[in-house]
Amino acid sequence: MKTVYGKLTALIFALTIGLLLFLPMRYGQEDHLYAYPHTIRMRKGDTYSIKYVLDSDHAQAISYTAVDDTVARVSRTGKITAIRPGATDIHLDASGGAKTTVHVTVVGTPTTEIRLNTSRVTIEKGEVTGLSASFNEGADDTLLEWRSEDESIATVDPTGRVTAHRGGRTKVYAVTPNGIRADADVLVHVSGDAMRITPEELTVGTGTALKMGTIYFPDDATETVERWITSDPNLLTVDADGTIHAVNVGKPVLSAITREGLATSAVINVERAAANFDLSPSAATLERGDTLELEARFLDAEGNPDPEAGSHYIEWQSSDPAVATVENGHVRAVKSGETVLSASADGMRAECALKVQVLVHEITLNQTEMYLLREDADKPIPLTATLRPADPDDPTVTWSTSNDLVANVDENGLVTMTGGYGTAVITARAASGAEARFTVSLVTQLPDPDAEPDEADAPADGDAPAPTEAPEDAFSFSDIGKSVEGEHSADELDYNGEKSATMGGGMEE
Repeated sequence: MKTVYGKLTALIFALTIGLLLFLPMRYGQEDHLYAYPHTIRMRKGDTYSIKYVLDSDHAQAISYTAVDDTVARVSRTGKITAIRPGATDIHLDASGGAKTTVHVTVVGTPTTEIRLNTSRVTIEKGEVTGLSASFNEGADDTLLEWRSEDESIATVDPTGRVTAHRGGRTKVYAVTPNGIRADADVLVHVSGDAMRITPEELTVGTGTALKMGTIYFPDDATETVERWITSDPNLLTVDADGTIHAVNVGKPVLSAITREGLATSAVINVERAAANFDLSPSAATLERGDTLELEARFLDAEGNPDPEAGSHYIEWQSSDPAVATVENGHVRAVKSGETVLSASADGMRAECALKVQVLVHEITLNQTEMYLLREDADKPIPLTATLRPADPDDPTVTWSTSNDLVANVDENGLVTMTGGYGTAVITARAASGAEARFTVSLVTQLPDPDAEPDEADAPADGDAPAPTEAPEDAFSFSDIGKSVEGEHSADELDYNGEKSATMGGGMEE
């Protein structure tokens, strides 16, 4: 028994050791680590960040090691820096055991030309295809960045694989680090299941010329109309591009057939045309963001509204949709500029000349009020005006002062004191009429910001504020014609009793 138990114990021990050794090996086999590209050519001094895909059920840390870091070294985040010409390997190790290697060659011959294996790709929605690039002979730097012009239609991964997402056209580019590129047109094809002619349920007057369109299901189908057909050319004709011409009253049928055989039809109701057609207003000015409703009117021979033509289709257009858009007569001003809005019906056209402007609605100044003592009055005060909106058509700001005996202001908003005691209001005015004001006062004593106003001295609602106290020797109207200190007349003295060419600055308003 003793021997049997001993053998059993040895067997269990061997199995345990085997499992401990096998599990890490098995774990590493289940995880897969891919780096792309596997081979990288770089020039001395270039850098490149390794891209990889880890196929695992859980996140793992990746470590990087360069075999010969004198050729290229790699950071902890996988950024390779080329040091000198030569070759080395970069090992990638996942913490779970998966491994892969990137071969790095550092060379010095630049890429001067790049070509793709095709210039045009047609692919079905949901499919994947690949693009490859070739370089000028001897080129060593073959790093590429792949880009798609419209990723909603097709995307391209770092290896040049193109995936189609929806119907349409886009371009795919391959770009080298020094800016050389090549491109390929990508057409993602989607077959249509059904289509309709637009505008639907159409009623027009004779003389109408209107280009028809189609919509498809699904909406990203890439079908195109190959033939337009009319059931009665005496009533309605149609051009190759789908433009119909209403000839006589009736109900002809218009049909459209695509290159892939998809077909649809619509009845066009042709009625008698109105005698006249106009648009109101014929001219307008809007501010950016505003809207306007245009009224299109069908008129009879006497100039009265023609109710029979009221249901006729009207085609609306803007000569510059970037300035203003129009849809069913509803106008929206987009940006500053001029455009012509037009309405066409029954072979007639009416227009509205529209101007969109951006006016200043508000001005704010960097300062609103200031009190100065005489010793501080020699320092200019710079004012800055901020406009809202910030991009008006006319950003001009004009500056003015209410009392040039106290302060002046130049065209740039620089305020200079002129010597008189009192208050001046500096006004900044925009061309639109918006204003902002700055009040500056030259006083003998600065107001106490913590003092509460005396109720007896406080002005009543609607009254003007009490004037700032002037110094005892300040000039007043009662001084006119009198002498000061018995030596000089009032119009020859300044506030300090010295001769002055101007006395007005000391007057109280």
